[in-house]
This record gives sequence, C-alpha cells and structure tokens, in this order.
Amino acid sequence: MKWLLAPMIGVATMYPPYPVEDPAPQEQHDSGGSDDVEECQKGIKELRNGVLGLELFLQDKSDHRLLCPRLAWEQPTLAIYKKEPKSYLPEKCTENKI
Repeated sequence: MKWLLAPMIGVATMYPPYPVEDPAPQEQHDSGGSDDVEECQKGIKELRNGVLGLELFLQDKSDHRLLCPRLAWEQPTLAIYKKEPKSYLPEKCTENKI
C-alpha cells in the first residue's frame, strides 16, 4: 500500500505554485451619477415610509385592542399606512392614551 502513495507524493510536488495575478483596475464612470443618487434617495424614502407605516399599523392595532375595543373601527390596509405614515386611530381612542 505504501508503494501506491509514493508516486502521488512525487507528482504533487513537481508542479510550481500557481502565479498570483493582480486584478485589472476597474474604470470609474461618472455618467449618470446624479440619477443613481436620486434613485437611492427615493429608495431610502420608500423604505423609511414602509418601516414607519408598518410600525404605526401594528401600534394602532394594539392600541385599539387595549384602549377602545368596543369602539367600531375598521383599520386601513397596510398599503395606506405605507403611503402616508400616520396614526389612523380615531380621536376617541387616543384621548385616554397616556
């Protein structure tokens, strides 16, 4: 069995190590930079509104359950909260809120 490993060890050491090549430098393009910035700002605004809308949606749902469960109120959809993030809970419900 040892005689089978000897040729493999000798063959593995015969090859030189692979040369390491530095990657070619990438060219920077300045065209359309302002469009990318505007698109990024729009994405950030949409993300912020989405997160805030979700937070307010869940808070209103919880507050309605805790503060005024007997008050008839149909909660708007999450899409409405994301479009215009604000509390849509009725004023009667929020009067007693601390």
